[in-house]
Amino acid sequence: MEERPLSSETNAADYDIFLCTRELPDELTAETAALRQLCSALAGEGWRVFFPSALPKDLTDEQRAERIVEALRRARVMVAAGVGAENAADPVAEKLRAAFRERAEQDPSLRLVACWRDAAPEELPADLSGGEVLDMSDLRFLVELKEQLSAWLAPPPEEEPPEEQPPAEESAPAPPEERKKPFPWKWILLAAAVVAAVVYCVLRK
Repeated sequence: MEERPLSSETNAADYDIFLCTRELPDELTAETAALRQLCSALAGEGWRVFFPSALPKDLTDEQRAERIVEALRRARVMVAAGVGAENAADPVAEKLRAAFRERAEQDPSLRLVACWRDAAPEELPADLSGGEVLDMSDLRFLVELKEQLSAWLAPPPEEEPPEEQPPAEESAPAPPEERKKPFPWKWILLAAAVVAAVVYCVLRK
C-alpha cells in the first residue's frame, strides 16, 4: 500500500507550517520518502502542516490552486525543503517562496527556514542560500528544526491581570464644623430697652 504523508489539510484552520517543495512524483523515491517523513514528523508534534503534495488527487487545477494560495496566506512558517540543488530551482516552489517572503516583509513574525539534503548552501538559489540552511542528512537535523519551530510557533505569553488593590478603608466623614452662632446683639438691645422703660416708669411714680 502506498504511503501517504500526513497533512493538516482543513479549510477552517490556520496553518502553522507550509511545507514548500517541488511537485513530487507519485512513485516513492528517496526524495518523496524523505519529505513525507519530514511532514509526518512535524505533524506529529501537533503543528498544523500544509503539504501541497498531500492534497487529494481528485481536485481540479483551480481547486488545488485555491487551497495552496489560502494555506500560503495563513501559514506562520515556511519550511522550504528538498533533495538536490536542481530541485530548489523549481519555478513553482520559487514563486511560493517569493510570495511568502512578501508576506514576511509586512509581518516580521513570519519565518522561513531552508532544509536541504545533498546540496551545499552555495549551490541553492539566492533566496535560500542567503540564510541558514539545515542539512537534512545531519543526525541532529530534526532536533534543531523542532527547536527552532517551537520557539517561533510558541503561543504569546498571557498577560497577567493586574493585581487587585485592596479597597481603601472608608474613613468616617469628618463632622461638619459647628456653625458659629452670631453674637445676640438684638436681644441685648431689646433687653436694654425694656430695662430703660421699666426704670423710666418707676422714676415717674
